Amino acid sequence: MKLARIRATLGRGVRNLQRRSALVPNTARGRLLSLALSVLILAGAATQVAVAWATDLPDNAVLRVGDTVVTEDEFRKRVETLEKLYGVKKPDEQSKRQQFKKDSAKSVAVSHILDVAAQRRDIVIADKKARDTLDKMLNEQPSGDRDSLTKFLENQGIAEADVLDELKRQLATSQLFEQVTADVKPVTDEEVRTSYQERKSEMVSPEQRHLRNIVVDSKQEAQDVLSEAQAGADFATLAAQRSLDQSTKDNGGDLGTVTAEQLQEKFAEAAFQVEKGSYFGPVKTQHGWNIGHVVEVKSSEQLSFDEVKDQLEKDLNRKRKLETWRDWLGEQIKKADVEYADEYRPDNPDAPPAEVRQK
Repeated sequence: MKLARIRATLGRGVRNLQRRSALVPNTARGRLLSLALSVLILAGAATQVAVAWATDLPDNAVLRVGDTVVTEDEFRKRVETLEKLYGVKKPDEQSKRQQFKKDSAKSVAVSHILDVAAQRRDIVIADKKARDTLDKMLNEQPSGDRDSLTKFLENQGIAEADVLDELKRQLATSQLFEQVTADVKPVTDEEVRTSYQERKSEMVSPEQRHLRNIVVDSKQEAQDVLSEAQAGADFATLAAQRSLDQSTKDNGGDLGTVTAEQLQEKFAEAAFQVEKGSYFGPVKTQHGWNIGHVVEVKSSEQLSFDEVKDQLEKDLNRKRKLETWRDWLGEQIKKADVEYADEYRPDNPDAPPAEVRQK
């Protein structure tokens, strides 16, 4: 749920709250975000909306799906909740803001259609399952606990019930996806091998780097830490004494071996420009000022067919399922009788579905 994504894969309690490093791993927030965004991608990108040009929508309505009217207040609350949960920012430019509103309205409409489709198939996610899923996400994180989640939600003005409702909705859609695509025939070994040959240039492992990191409050303090490290001070000791990252300071600031895509962009640019053994920074991220150390570099390598066969097979089967899902979803939306207020009506509500992507 880029949505990820979904992601994001809702993926992104909802955020790894106390981890103040440049690394963006599979946090609870990230996984929750990924889950949500995967549905938004499926819903938003794979739709063709049949719109009835009705004139009897209530004045305060954004849209109507069947007998359900979504008012401006309800729409605004849902969009604000998603923005807070997933960190989605409204565009600054007015022209893009209008498009954002239209895209959001379309996603809300499709989300409702998916809810109804799940109900018709008797797909119901119990409160306990949603809570257990959230707890599992939290427990997998170094500092993931319900107190942290509660604090985060309070700071963001989000009710935990909203998080659980969103998680239930996405879990239900995930089950719906599996039911709709259950009869899709898997790809053959020959198709997998053919795909490998066609995409061989893409079948490479990305460069990876073993990194350590120290996070401090100010640029000057970061510069001081950098100077001390370059002068020969032990990086692990500096991390233990100075770093704000509670999840890594006691293990030398170790971020493990990561790819550039796993890091915040500015930090990745700095980390992947220097040689093995180098220190880099200061780099400003949302968590503070960072000083990094490149411990090891693992170069990109060509992957053999045997190395990628299993994952490639999964990707091809997923693509095949997505094609079936897209066709099914398009039919459901055609039947849904969606009506939009003029301000929220998508520019091309009847356009054929775009290519669906799910990570």
